[in-house]
Amino acid sequence: MSQGLSSLDHNLSHHTLFFGIKLWIFIVACILAIAVLVLVLLSLYFIYCRHRKPSRVHINSLRPVISKNSGLTRSLDKRLLSRNGAEIELSIETPEKPNELTGLRCGRAVSVRKREKHGYAYALREIEAATNGFADVNVIGSGDFGIVYHGVLFDGTRVAIKKLLYDRCKDDNFIAQVEAIGNVRHKNLVKLLGYCTEGAFRMLVYEYVDNGNLSQWLHGCIRQVSPLTWNMRINVIQAAGKGLAYLHEDIEPKIIHQQIKSSNILLDQQWNPKISDIGIAKVLCPEWSHVATSPMGMSGYIAPEYAYTSVFNEKTDVYSFGILLMEIITGRTPVEGNETEVYLIDWLKCMVANQSFDQVVDPKMPEMPSLKELKRTVLVALRCVDPDVENRPTMGDVIHMLEPRDLLLSDESCASHKTSRCNSLKDNQVFAKQVEGVKGRN
Repeated sequence: MSQGLSSLDHNLSHHTLFFGIKLWIFIVACILAIAVLVLVLLSLYFIYCRHRKPSRVHINSLRPVISKNSGLTRSLDKRLLSRNGAEIELSIETPEKPNELTGLRCGRAVSVRKREKHGYAYALREIEAATNGFADVNVIGSGDFGIVYHGVLFDGTRVAIKKLLYDRCKDDNFIAQVEAIGNVRHKNLVKLLGYCTEGAFRMLVYEYVDNGNLSQWLHGCIRQVSPLTWNMRINVIQAAGKGLAYLHEDIEPKIIHQQIKSSNILLDQQWNPKISDIGIAKVLCPEWSHVATSPMGMSGYIAPEYAYTSVFNEKTDVYSFGILLMEIITGRTPVEGNETEVYLIDWLKCMVANQSFDQVVDPKMPEMPSLKELKRTVLVALRCVDPDVENRPTMGDVIHMLEPRDLLLSDESCASHKTSRCNSLKDNQVFAKQVEGVKGRN
């Protein structure tokens, strides 16, 4: 036995080939290395498990929110506590199948915004949060149909919210009319983003156009020189005409605006126009149609035949556009004076008949346009307001007549001076004839 232990000690004391280390030291080092390796692997395993554990807890914690409407309501309530959106929490929502009571409106049973056919149905609480509870400081305008508020949604989108004054429409009729104009998309038309029919409220949510309306810049600007140059005004006329032509001729069913006036022409920061209140009269109920289609707030814009037909059509819109065109050129309102009313259309005809073109142009305009271009634009306006409805052009024709002739270059531009002079005289004769044809309002 003692010889065996002595032999083992002798063998362990032998020097190995690994740097001459004794055998027993080498064995101990290997055991320690294996132990360290095992500890490292165990540590990595526990770290991996700890990282996976929160993910499982997060998913489990979301299950009641997904499966219960009460969870959605609590989540939305937390979102509404922060109007600036800084504390909006991320939640996962599954769409509900709409039914007759909740599928077509944003009622109390639906506490989240739902994607509809042509826009969003907004919850009343979200709109109240966006407008600070319809605060007076958020009012940016008011008109025949309602009050307009500026608002900021949770995602930072700036919107204009029109709170309609007439709220007796049934939900299905209101939404059907809104969806009827939901496909309207044109760069010169204000885009409808959504609506709300919660409770007794009827509201429309539009994109926000941030440079006021044309009426403010024509009549409310206190500067001695208007920022609206002649070229800018022509651009407004042409672009607004294209937007109106789109409503009349490029969509089905066509839309008669009924409210073409300078306060309904909004301007962006690049002075590009957008027509607002598209189809607003159709949105209101049939029992309110006599209010919606009355010439309220449209003094001077309404075609004379409306007095005995009480009907709006494309030609009545064209007449209103002609008055708008005169307003842009002259800087005057359609009707001026209190005791003695002076109609813009009568004043302009008088100025044209007397060849007083220097008095026709807005005195605040920084420069005078060329006489040829001014005459052509005035002629288009006079044709739009022709008392004979059949003689009024369509909006498509108006756009063609407003196109700059200088851009329509052809070989005919090389014609002789004599021919050009004859054509000029002919144009003047047509102009004079047109003025004679529209004298008198009736």
